[in-house]
Amino acid sequence: MVIKMQMPLSFAADERLPEILDRLSLAWPRREQQHADPLSQLIFMLVSADTPSAIALAAHQRMRLRYPRWSDLRDVAPEVLLQVLHGVERAVEKAVTLPRVLQAIEDRHGLLELDFLAGWSTAAAREWLEELPGVDATVSAATLNFSTLRRTILTMNARTAQAARRLALVEKGAPMSALDRQVMNRVPADWQAKEVASLYNGLRKLTETYCHQGKPDCKRCPLNDLCPTASAKSAQVICFPHEKHNRERPSEQTVPQQSLSH
Repeated sequence: MVIKMQMPLSFAADERLPEILDRLSLAWPRREQQHADPLSQLIFMLVSADTPSAIALAAHQRMRLRYPRWSDLRDVAPEVLLQVLHGVERAVEKAVTLPRVLQAIEDRHGLLELDFLAGWSTAAAREWLEELPGVDATVSAATLNFSTLRRTILTMNARTAQAARRLALVEKGAPMSALDRQVMNRVPADWQAKEVASLYNGLRKLTETYCHQGKPDCKRCPLNDLCPTASAKSAQVICFPHEKHNRERPSEQTVPQQSLSH
């Protein structure tokens, strides 16, 4: 059992992580924002999968204007919803999935909302979400962490995994499904949802800016002296395949009344 007392330091299983977070937050500050309700965050995550942020946000806004209540979207025929999702990757698949996921939530819970998950453990809430159509581990983690539920759970996808592997925050050769747990086992015991979300944001930005697939820009990377891969010759040729349906596009946008994160 971890007993929190007044201590000057925050101890982590990986002592680099507080410094890693400090540097990432300095390089890419994550602005404070009003968080979306969990159902809105879930829908946005499903819309934005494999899709650039600007296109996903525009599609989400069109959808909310045309269907201001989630019950309106629940009953939409896929061929009609497809018109709102133009430009979105895998639009045909998503036009089928979005009404189905809303129908499943109402069938299982009786209401079109996910706020009830606030009273559940993180593990139970994640399991419940991943039984919904089209909801995988990335979508469930993002829904729990980025929404008003504010759970201390890490969203891990192909892009953040790329940086985490190079930083040796996970075991070599570990499967994608184990990465979020392995990183969380290394973070300080007093980290909350805010710190975990900032770590995700920083790793995502790091991959986009310096930790490129194939040839990372280690010399300019703000973590080069903390990264065991930076000084290795193989750092210039490492490639990590992107898992299908687990690709990430940058998105941390604001919509009226709430903010949706990706």
